[in-house]
Amino acid sequence: MKIEGAIFDLDGTLIDSLFFWDRLWEKLGEKYLDNKAFRPGLPLEKAVRTVTFRDAAKMLFDEFAFGNTPDEIYDLMHDFCIEIYRDEATFKPGAKELLDTLKARGVKMCIASASMPDLLRAIFDRFGFDDYFPKIISCADIGKGKSHPDVFLAAEAYMGTAHDATWVFEDSIVALETATKAGFKTVGVFDQYNFNLDRVPEVSTEYIGEGDSLARLIDKIQ
Repeated sequence: MKIEGAIFDLDGTLIDSLFFWDRLWEKLGEKYLDNKAFRPGLPLEKAVRTVTFRDAAKMLFDEFAFGNTPDEIYDLMHDFCIEIYRDEATFKPGAKELLDTLKARGVKMCIASASMPDLLRAIFDRFGFDDYFPKIISCADIGKGKSHPDVFLAAEAYMGTAHDATWVFEDSIVALETATKAGFKTVGVFDQYNFNLDRVPEVSTEYIGEGDSLARLIDKIQ
């Protein structure tokens, strides 16, 4: 792996936190429908997970009329996510070891996430990510989700790294397809709470499968 710059997603890639969505559906169903088995339907569930919480809350409000306003849904999502980040999220296997190695070798790094900046701040403080990432770029800052390459291109521009030596680390098939089409090399990371798991290896330059560790990449780094 010739790597000058690394663009990392957070949820499902560096930290184990995507169980948030299953818990959220239970929470919304119990609160508004008296039904903890609620699920929004696969197309909508996929859509809300690639956009900001603001946009996701509006989608859910428009579809199901939860609560009184989209802001009410946003506040619930936001506060619940803070709880998950603060109390339950953990590093993905080998993530810290890989970050330590990249930092030691002078590889530039940046976070590109669909999460809101204040949510990212919560997880940064808990896991000490400031030691690795001088910059957070959120889809909320860019105004487009990861079905568009803009957030990755902004991260690359910030780092000033060569395109052929800039790698995108992601768990989402949508984000991986976007990064691949934009000409990035990619590392796909398995996460059991994601979609189209069989397709993730197909669009990844390197793949970290179920039971594997991100630390496995260390010996490949040039």
